[in-house]
Amino acid sequence: MRLPVLCALVFALLQGGAALAEDADAAAYLSKYDVPLPTTSEVVVCHGFGCAYRTAVGLNSKDIAQLREILNKGQRTPSDEINAIANAVAWFERRIGGVTGTRSRTPRAGPDQAGIRSEADCIDESVNTTSLLLLLSGLRLLKHHVVAGPESRGYLIDMRYPHATAVVADLRTGSRWAIDPWTKRNGERPDTLPLQRWMQGS
Repeated sequence: MRLPVLCALVFALLQGGAALAEDADAAAYLSKYDVPLPTTSEVVVCHGFGCAYRTAVGLNSKDIAQLREILNKGQRTPSDEINAIANAVAWFERRIGGVTGTRSRTPRAGPDQAGIRSEADCIDESVNTTSLLLLLSGLRLLKHHVVAGPESRGYLIDMRYPHATAVVADLRTGSRWAIDPWTKRNGERPDTLPLQRWMQGS
């Protein structure tokens, strides 16, 4: 019987209220775009800009084993875990690219790519990365971080194009990190940098 990640998240909530509150914010972000929580057998992936398209990607035991192998290398320190998360996101992008058709998506895709099924904007990427992070959290593979709700910057009036990113928070210090694959080609390691620094970008 497959165990939905939601059940694992509830268990995590019983173990630590702060962690659950963060996970709840992340889950609410998925709900905003009508994306269900990931399970160990399926993740719904957004593409086409603003979740115009949603594709269910099946996962198997080999996929879960691969994620465990990647994250187990990041258990020693918070910085090691950030590095492992980046590797997991790169792996995940490659895993879903062939199914969603986004294998050759455009880095920093903008208005010219809007509505194209094979492209992804920052909303798609923040949703997909948050789904992956929640899956990792539900599998209890994150030792030093909790999944936070995505953040955004740029409101046009400040001469910056709106942009969103997935976020994790350090369990000990509370410091937040942006996990942002939108700037990179599909399957490349995402930008991983302190959220405050990410907020200052253009």
